[in-house]
Amino acid sequence: MAHITIDTGSPTLRMTTNIHVISPVDSGITTDSTLYLLHGAGDNSSTWHRLTTIELYAAQYGCTVIMPQVNRSYYTDMEYGLDYFHYVTQELPAFCSRLFKLNDDPQRTYIAGLSMGGYGALKAALTYPDRYAKAVSLSGVTDIQQRLRDPKMELGMAREMQAVFGTELLVKPEQDLYALAAKRIEEGAKLPALLCCCGTEDPFIGMNREFADHMRSTPFDFEYVEGPGTHDWFFWEEHLKTTFEFLFDDKN
Repeated sequence: MAHITIDTGSPTLRMTTNIHVISPVDSGITTDSTLYLLHGAGDNSSTWHRLTTIELYAAQYGCTVIMPQVNRSYYTDMEYGLDYFHYVTQELPAFCSRLFKLNDDPQRTYIAGLSMGGYGALKAALTYPDRYAKAVSLSGVTDIQQRLRDPKMELGMAREMQAVFGTELLVKPEQDLYALAAKRIEEGAKLPALLCCCGTEDPFIGMNREFADHMRSTPFDFEYVEGPGTHDWFFWEEHLKTTFEFLFDDKN
């Protein structure tokens, strides 16, 4: 297994950024699939590799795993900041495809993430359904409007959210997962398969249950899994197995 750390200048972000990549190719394992794996708020591009057994899953399934860094941007082209959504969905895939000669077949391209990254993964798949076969959210922010209205949000985070979404904290349709899903259905677009997992003690359990109830009423191939656990790495490690089984089960 190769674990590669890349420092590279990004034209979109106008600065140097960091990417972690896991590739099983050097072990003689054939890889014909790519997973973009997104971190949560407060984490960075190294966290998945440091705190989980992601390398073992990459080897088992012959998958190249790409882990970008977006700071606390909510995978959004920020109102007062940098264009992180464009970076993750446009520049990053093009750059990694050139560097690693990835298979660009959308049927072998996946995206997943936890918490803030769960929101980012679902938003990417619902914005560009022709680019990803499947997407997974672990303990994700599935209702961004509800998150921004949270009365328990501390002042520092509220200021961050204003930098991302604007001082009035208004969510645009292209930032709202419900609106994006509805638009894709209206267009008759090819719909990616989606999986959401959340712990029963997670502070986001309510919004995940509401999102699951809504998505079950749509044409999406949607699965929802919940079980014991809170918003922590024990739950996310446990459900890496759930994630990879979903991504690589050809029945989905």
